[in-house]
Formats: sequence, C-alpha cells, structure tokens
Amino acid sequence: MNMNFGCSSFSWETEDEKHLLGRTYDQFGDLSRNKIAVIPRGYRMRLEINPSSQSWAVVKYAFVGMAILGQDTPIMVDGINENGFMGVLLNLPDYATYRQQTGSGKMPVNPGFLVSYLLARCGSVEELMWQLPRIQLTEELVFGCRMSVHYMFSDRSGEAVVVESGRDGMNAYRHSIGVLTNSPDYPWHLTNLCNYTGVSNLPIRPRKWNGIRIAEFGENQGGGIGLPGDYSSPSRFVRMAFIKEYAVKGVNELDGISKMFHNFATVDIPRGIIRAGEDSEDYDLTLCIAAMCAESRTYYFATAENRRISAVQLEPELGNTQIKYFDLPKQQDVNYLNRQN
Repeated sequence: MNMNFGCSSFSWETEDEKHLLGRTYDQFGDLSRNKIAVIPRGYRMRLEINPSSQSWAVVKYAFVGMAILGQDTPIMVDGINENGFMGVLLNLPDYATYRQQTGSGKMPVNPGFLVSYLLARCGSVEELMWQLPRIQLTEELVFGCRMSVHYMFSDRSGEAVVVESGRDGMNAYRHSIGVLTNSPDYPWHLTNLCNYTGVSNLPIRPRKWNGIRIAEFGENQGGGIGLPGDYSSPSRFVRMAFIKEYAVKGVNELDGISKMFHNFATVDIPRGIIRAGEDSEDYDLTLCIAAMCAESRTYYFATAENRRISAVQLEPELGNTQIKYFDLPKQQDVNYLNRQN
C-alpha cells in the first residue's frame, strides 16, 4: 500500500465561536482500505505493529475519524474525540526523524498511531503538551513503508499546535497560524511566507510608469495577485494561509463547514494533474476532504466519488463497546429538483 499521501489542513473559527479543523486527503491510489471509524471508550489499542510489543493504551475518550484498515488498531489519519480535541496527520517526506532512545522510559508509539493515541488520551491542547514529552516515536514500518509525517492538533480554545519530530527531538509549535501542508517543515513554511507580504485581497490601483497610466486587466479582481498556483507543498501552504486570513467566516457551524469545503477548492487536486511518471497511469489526487467541529463533535467529509457532504456525529456512539465502521460513499448522488420516476 502507498503511504506517501500529501494533504493540506487549516483550523478555523465561525462567527458564533465554533472551532473547526479540516484537511484534504491526497494520495496516489484510492480509498479501498479506508472507512470512517468510531473507537469506543475502554478499547485496548496497539501503539506498535509488532505483535510482541508491550506498547498498549486504553481509550479514555471515544473518537471518530478517517481510518486506514489492515492493522489490529486502525491507523487514524484524522479525528475528533468526545472532548472536542481534534488532530490530523500529514505527510512530511525526508524531514521527519525518529530518535531511538532505549530505556528512556517513554512510551514507544508508531508514527501512524500517534493521532489515535493522543485522541484516546487527551481532552485538550494542554493535555497534549503534557503527553508529548512522554512519547517516543519509532522507526517501525507500516505496510512496509516508513511513515515520515507531522501533525496538527486543536481544541475548543481554537489554538492549533503543529507537532514535528526532527533531529533535535519532538517539537511542538504552539499558537501556530493553523495551517499545515507537507515538506519542508513548519518553520521553513513560516519563513517562506515572507516572500508574499505584498499579496492582499484588494484590487491593484492604477499607477503611472514613465508618464503612462497602467491598470490591471479585468473587473478589479486583483485580490491574490502574486499567489503561487501550483500544487507543491510550499505553494499550497501559502494559498491556505492566504485563504485563512481573508476568507469570510461562517455564521454558524454548518455555514462554516460549507465555507471550509469551498476554501479547500484552492488546493483540491483533480485526477490527471499530478502523474507518477511518464510510464505510469497513477495520479496523486484529493481523495477526500474532511472537517470537524470541536463543539458538536461531528466529523464531516466528502469523497472524490461523492462530493455531497456526509457526517458522523460522535454523541450517538458514546455507548459503543466495539469499533464501529461506516463505509465511504462510492458513487455521486444528485438532488434532482424535478426528476420523474
């Protein structure tokens, strides 16, 4: 299985102070191994794939999110728990380093299980900050692949924390701008934003150059001039940061979710745009867009096959004693306003 997935993510807030965290799920391949999973309280979950590992945890907070199946414990690429604590996992090729510290006393955790572990044990960003120094991410392979990843977490306070494991150990960037894509690391992306300080949402005023009046083309739609337009990680980060700064916030939760999905259109990768190679018919594309609301504890998503927004509410599932799975929609449905049977 190809574990080299991309993605873009940002946190947001509505006018009535609902706190959202969303992401695109970009990958070569499909969603044949993915389902929405609800992990119940009391579930005993593995933190490493090795069956002889003694690294286990009991779920304190039930949570829901997108799961990759095929292991005893599902690999959660994102999710939200019953306290409104939310997290996402994104690819970080060539930049993630996991230091092996034998006998450190820290809990060994496969990078693919970190979102699951933290959603299971943390009710807030503050609890996240307490847990991180007690965790040792391992080099253990997942489906034969090394998981080079980083993370972003948020809660009802609206604070977004970026977590990366580098050569100097685990780094948690508190009070981040709430935007994350892929490589390079988060500090590099912040520095790169300095190249775009002149970009705004305002039209460009006419100017005179050498006595000649020069004005922009179009209907004064110059907002965003200078933004990079490709699908590389640095370009997507800049566009997401711009969108988060200037996009009009939703009035309430549903309006915010609708606008968040609309905002992700700026980084949504269509099939055919990113090809694996000249001799390949594999394409990287946005397979799914997801968003979560900390207050309602609802997980919203839409797949490439069905653009209609679906949702799973965590509240009705809090009494579960077993993992519950929801299949992803496989075909587009259409709201015909005048269909004749």
